[in-house]
Amino acid sequence: MPEIGTRYFAYATIGAGLLVLIVAFSTPVMPFKTLATIFAALMVPFSFMLWKWGYLLVPYVTKRANIIEVHDGAWELTPAQDAIVKKIGDSYYASVFLHVKMYKSTTERSSEENVLYTEAFERAIAQIKYPVKIGTVLFAKEISKYREDLETKRYEAQLKLQREREKPEPDVITLDRLEKEVAMYETQLTRIATGERPMGLISYAMTTGVGVTKDAAVAVAKNQSAEIKTLFSNALNVEISYLYGEDMRKCYEMEMMIPPTVKEAESYVEA
Repeated sequence: MPEIGTRYFAYATIGAGLLVLIVAFSTPVMPFKTLATIFAALMVPFSFMLWKWGYLLVPYVTKRANIIEVHDGAWELTPAQDAIVKKIGDSYYASVFLHVKMYKSTTERSSEENVLYTEAFERAIAQIKYPVKIGTVLFAKEISKYREDLETKRYEAQLKLQREREKPEPDVITLDRLEKEVAMYETQLTRIATGERPMGLISYAMTTGVGVTKDAAVAVAKNQSAEIKTLFSNALNVEISYLYGEDMRKCYEMEMMIPPTVKEAESYVEA
């Protein structure tokens, strides 16, 4: 069975619009034809929104409609699609996933920086009183389109950085993040120019909470993930964000099977 993701919802939306449009042109009733044409026209931008921002729109809808997505009768997504829940015995276990975006790889740091980074990582882990899983998937990227993508992302980051600097009171945290992002893209472009094969990185953190009810387990997992987010962001100087819906489900599936090809890996959350 194919994976049902946001792109399939986008396809279905376009299909519904085309179907209504075909029916409209096959009927002589003018009011219906006009309404159907308007409906079909609205489906085009809505389909684009699903394709582009489906990871935000789908959880928004499922949360308010209280829709629970069940897989194989073993685990399910919460209506907000922000946690994966499984019942074991009389207890519920909920897992929350975080995307870890690193701006520097180990090879880009000096020996001293790597030592300090390792020490900071160990200190952060030592403050956590529950198990945390850090998942990392590495792969060699295709150079052809990757350079163009990097140049586009660098340009967009430079524009954001310039706009932030021009504000009367720029946000220090935003400035720091954008400066690191620009530096990361420039470093990657320099390494490609020297003939080095670029590496792709998918990195995520996972924490699990337990409770006598689903809500209790999810609450524990969210509290733990909030603590991890704060600790890692400060100690490791990395950007961490919560994963929802399809992105979270992909990380859960990588616990059993990683992407088998570079093309599939690049469709996952990347740093």
